[in-house]
Amino acid sequence: MAQALINDPEVVFLDEPMSGLDPLGRYQIREIILSLKSQGKTVFFNSHVLSDVEQICDRVAILALGELLCVGSISELLGSADLYQVKVRGGSADVLRQWVPDLQLEDGYWRGHLKGDPQDFLATLRFMNAQLEAMNLSRPTLEEFFVQQLRQRGITASQ
Repeated sequence: MAQALINDPEVVFLDEPMSGLDPLGRYQIREIILSLKSQGKTVFFNSHVLSDVEQICDRVAILALGELLCVGSISELLGSADLYQVKVRGGSADVLRQWVPDLQLEDGYWRGHLKGDPQDFLATLRFMNAQLEAMNLSRPTLEEFFVQQLRQRGITASQ
């Protein structure tokens, strides 16, 4: 890493730079890469650890068997980071539907995707004496997206 950065390059190519490192080493390398990004450097980051890619990269290209499957920002590929799946007990369907347009009743719980500010939604639930049972980001991880892309193309692990 030091050799790659000693001359303060504008473009850096890194192939599996965190491979074989312990958690502290991985953290330190990630911080170096993020620092390069914040300085306006272009970093080409290659890794099989897709959670690292998701944390570091602005744009992603997915390759399989030498074929470019897709290219885009994390948000373009995975969807918005602020889309929540909610599960609510109680409350008024008419009021909840203002916040959760795809509201469905399943097993005694209201479920759907939240539209709007989560804090305002929580205040509305308190006002209605409804209980929030779960609120989770509903976009897939980059790894889940990658596997989905392979499956859609019929690519298996043995290839």
